[in-house]
Amino acid sequence: MQTMFIEARSDQDIVKSIRKNLKQIQKYQIIGLFTTVQHIGQLNKAKKYLESQGLKVLIGKSKKTKDCQGPCTTYAGQILGCDATASKSMKVDAFLYIGTGEFHPIEITIETSKPVIKINPFSMHMKVFTEQDNRKYLAKQAARVDKLKQANKVGIILSTKPGQYKPNLAKKVQKRFSNTYTFISDIITAENMLNFQDIDVWINTACPRLVEDSWPRTLINAEELI
Repeated sequence: MQTMFIEARSDQDIVKSIRKNLKQIQKYQIIGLFTTVQHIGQLNKAKKYLESQGLKVLIGKSKKTKDCQGPCTTYAGQILGCDATASKSMKVDAFLYIGTGEFHPIEITIETSKPVIKINPFSMHMKVFTEQDNRKYLAKQAARVDKLKQANKVGIILSTKPGQYKPNLAKKVQKRFSNTYTFISDIITAENMLNFQDIDVWINTACPRLVEDSWPRTLINAEELI
């Protein structure tokens, strides 16, 4: 069955939130600008405003777009799911991410080790992600791996969603561990996991952002193991 991806755009003025937090942004001279598809239509407007305030602004493009299947990063400056590849080769002092949530800015920080300023365009709240946040994330990752080493039974989550269906990745995980059971599902919820109380640790082959949510058992991304 063919899947259609429909973009949902927000009319929230992102420049207003940038203006409110301008002093923090101006601590850096060269800025890499990113947002999600909801605000992509206003990205050039934000770029022009920042440049009018004396900053040099760069907008990157995903390296995965060409071979992408399922939902893909279509626009320059767009960040989607676990794809922060556009930030890797950008020579900037810091990145500015316009959006909600923390998964995307943390991903950029891990990829580049550069500061990431996150501005929520709705609340106008600002947060700066640094190398210290990177270390905290990696410490949590190490704790998840340690739990996996002690697990008796391991569940492998294989999503059927377009762009998240990764059977080859699941097979690689199966070869590394002898005590695994593969679960195929379209929707992944904590309630579904509760039906399998004997699974000690879950390995996720779907969207890596899932590890940031709350789960009844330890959830670790397969990419952290391969």
